[in-house]
Amino acid sequence: MKKIIFIITVLICLTAWLSDVAWSQEVKFPRVSPKASVMQTVGLTDVTITYCRPGVKGRVIWGDLVPYDQVWRTGANEATTITFSNDVMIEDKNLPAGTYGLFTIPGKEEWSFVFSKQAITWGTYSYKEDQDVIRVKVKPAEAPHCEWMLFYFADLTDSSAKVVLHWDKLMVCFTVKIDTKGMVLKNIENSMNRYWSLPYNAANYAFESEMTEKAKDWVNISVSIKEMYWNMFLKAKIYKKLAKNKKEADEALKILEKAMFLVKDLPENQKQYAEEGKKLLEEWKTKK
Repeated sequence: MKKIIFIITVLICLTAWLSDVAWSQEVKFPRVSPKASVMQTVGLTDVTITYCRPGVKGRVIWGDLVPYDQVWRTGANEATTITFSNDVMIEDKNLPAGTYGLFTIPGKEEWSFVFSKQAITWGTYSYKEDQDVIRVKVKPAEAPHCEWMLFYFADLTDSSAKVVLHWDKLMVCFTVKIDTKGMVLKNIENSMNRYWSLPYNAANYAFESEMTEKAKDWVNISVSIKEMYWNMFLKAKIYKKLAKNKKEADEALKILEKAMFLVKDLPENQKQYAEEGKKLLEEWKTKK
């Protein structure tokens, strides 16, 4: 009898426990410090920051809630993480592609941003300094009041961006630098094929990026595959820019004249875009 009563008691307790687990899985409550994520593509590289946003709520933040000269999770709850889809440079230090725990060491005059191999951790309880990959030091600055801690990107270019942390009346940031131009050139070199359009697009990119000699090489590859109005027009502009004397300028003019001859081969809905070449030809002939 006692054995039966014991088994029934265990079953009742087990049922109650399972009910509690099921209830806790079904009922969710908002976090005091809500989770957030911000992503920015810099050139060809995605930079993603995932963090939890604490509020000021009338508290003294710096030097009190967040002590000076101690490792901070840079937010609330789980430690903040930052992910780079390609290799980058943080300030003046190289950092391989990957996901890192983004810890900080706030100070009155100077902060350290810590990029750690420990990307999955609650707060700083298990933080280990020997897991640091790099640390960079930056200066904080006064800023307008920001109630909820915020990460955002500023001063965006194809090859760099500033990652800004703003909370309370303080702002601190670090610069991410990326060799976007080198990545594009490598992709181009690895992807040349039998279609005229790829080397043409590569040449156009190089020309716009002030890599004129490289643009010349690639446009000639495109033209060697198939002469089109588009690549001949671009070739004319490249040769004109590289011209050092009248003979070379005349060569660029002849290339442009051939480009205009090839307008006849364009589909009807594309011929309107050849007006730029027509105007440029008139301009060059006038100057000649």
